[in-house]
Amino acid sequence: NDGYMKFNATASTGRLKGGWAVTLSGSRTIGRGYVDATWIDAWSYFGSVAKDFGAKHQLVFTAIGAPQRHGQRTFRENLTKYVGLDSTKDYAEMIGSATTSDFDNRIDANGFKYSAEGNIRYNSDWGLNNGEILNIRENFYHKPQFSLNHYWTQSDKFSLKTSAYYSVGRGGGTGDRGRIGGRGSWGYRDANGIIRASDIIAWNQGTDNIADFPSTGHHQDPTHGYVATERTGLIKRASMNEHNWLGVLSSANIEISENVKLTAGIDLRNYVGKHYRRVDDLLGNDNWLESRDMNSQAVMVDADGDSAIINRETGYLINHTGPIKEQSHKVNYDNDGVVGWMGAFAQLEVTPFDNFNFFIAGSGSNTSYKRIDRFNYAPADQESDKYSFLGYNAKLGANYNLNENHNLFFNTGYYTRAPDFDGVFTSFSNVANVDVLNEKVFALELGYGLRTGPVNANLNFYRSKWLDKTLHRQFQNINGDNFTANLTGLNAVHQGIEIEVFANPVNRLKLSAMASLGDWQWENNVSAVISDDNNNVIDTVEVFAKGLKVGDAAQTTFGFGADYTFPFGLKIWLKDNYAMNLYARFDPASRTAPEDEGVQAFKLPAFNLLDMGLSYRYEFGRYAITVRGAVNNILDELYVADANDNPGATSLDQLRGFFGFGRTWSAGIKFNF
Repeated sequence: NDGYMKFNATASTGRLKGGWAVTLSGSRTIGRGYVDATWIDAWSYFGSVAKDFGAKHQLVFTAIGAPQRHGQRTFRENLTKYVGLDSTKDYAEMIGSATTSDFDNRIDANGFKYSAEGNIRYNSDWGLNNGEILNIRENFYHKPQFSLNHYWTQSDKFSLKTSAYYSVGRGGGTGDRGRIGGRGSWGYRDANGIIRASDIIAWNQGTDNIADFPSTGHHQDPTHGYVATERTGLIKRASMNEHNWLGVLSSANIEISENVKLTAGIDLRNYVGKHYRRVDDLLGNDNWLESRDMNSQAVMVDADGDSAIINRETGYLINHTGPIKEQSHKVNYDNDGVVGWMGAFAQLEVTPFDNFNFFIAGSGSNTSYKRIDRFNYAPADQESDKYSFLGYNAKLGANYNLNENHNLFFNTGYYTRAPDFDGVFTSFSNVANVDVLNEKVFALELGYGLRTGPVNANLNFYRSKWLDKTLHRQFQNINGDNFTANLTGLNAVHQGIEIEVFANPVNRLKLSAMASLGDWQWENNVSAVISDDNNNVIDTVEVFAKGLKVGDAAQTTFGFGADYTFPFGLKIWLKDNYAMNLYARFDPASRTAPEDEGVQAFKLPAFNLLDMGLSYRYEFGRYAITVRGAVNNILDELYVADANDNPGATSLDQLRGFFGFGRTWSAGIKFNF
């Protein structure tokens, strides 16, 4: 489907003489993507070497990683950009009576197919340059993790598991930086709604009289050529989020008696997150002039040719793209977040009677935060103070078997943890929010279980109360400019009923059903620190979120599934999922007026998705071949997957968001030997 292909292979030796065992696995994934320019280019690998030392000790070394790069669609356009208005019909009713195929007509430009506005695959974040895709928004990352695990089984009553691990994450996401005539890349689109990438590059290289661009092309400095700055010229930047993560986790299992078992351990972690930007593509410019590093202001360039040097034309020049080799290659900001964690935990499981058991669990932790900023502070002042937060949790649970078919269970807990790093350093500086509080959660669950063989079921009631939650939310205005809102002190309640049923009415037939009825909402108004894409704090606002339904997830869902396996190895399955009470997520910047309080978030239309597939397994000797195929959204349902709230909206067409995927298919083959 859309050129998506995945290949993987796994080989395992099993246990060899001398107690050795080796497993290797790898995969390759490529594809164009359902949405335009959301291609994927990915690999994955896994390796494990195990060695037994006698009957009681085992060492296992594991390495795992998945380097990838893919195109993105990040800007939520108005929904009418994907599915246009029909003046004779209500917008929501029109969507309910249509299919995705009604809005899935692609343009063929010299053999290259893409979607214009009015198509659910439309993506406003990309353009064509010399016939090639240039997506302003991409994501790339590689996070290998290495671990050494020791397993010691001292006896049937005592065992110890210890894992030391190290993870290195490198990657980030791209976007544009700079301006042409006061506009970013979003301001230059053709009649079909895609970015005029070739024209942007041409203007950056001095071409005059390009339609809808400033009539005079980019100024060429006699010494440094075409120099892009925050005010003149556009480049493609990458926002990097790198990390080095080291940790040790050790837990012991102790059988105190036949009816009492104890699990206890420690959890130690150290995390350094490195955050900066770099140049990903100069888009025809010769240099980018970085002006925001206060410690490097040696170069002055009249980048716009007005014979005046302003503060955004003083700094240092970058003509290097790709991985950073020097400090002077960094763009916009450069800061580290240093996080330390020390924790201990224990759980006691007790079975006083054959039909009754309970557990008591608790943990404690200390989380420390420190921020290092190399752009906004002189070298002697770049490290903040360290701020520490104590956290703990306590849990209690019990299960009572009424008989062999029926049981009742109960779980409750209180959890307090350190606020997020961004809740402590809210303003992209080393100044901490000293009034921030630990996040707290109180949870309660009551349930019933049925086990009869042909029919198994679970029913549970839950309620979770969040207090002083921190929320870090990114959003865009109607022009595509990026902003960040840091909210602290949010309270929320999640409560509801869940039921799931599994049945085997006849041999080879399996049925399943589920229902989830939830009521999730925010409980209070809070303040938010709003920052722009340059990490400048532009405002602190009151966000009127009290009473808003929690968005981005359907609060009421129903599901049904069935599969049947024929005697000759063919299996057919189907899954049906119905979602309702899905609310648009609230936008902090649009909930700042007192009259917004009490205005509920917009409820999106309910939708139903039906998936179906089959598989066939053929065995010959010690070999086996499995062939499978599946069709998702087989009815080609047209539905809104998510949207941003708009307090003034009276109809669905006034929201910004995305439609879900239409009918897609996949097929695969697997060979075991």
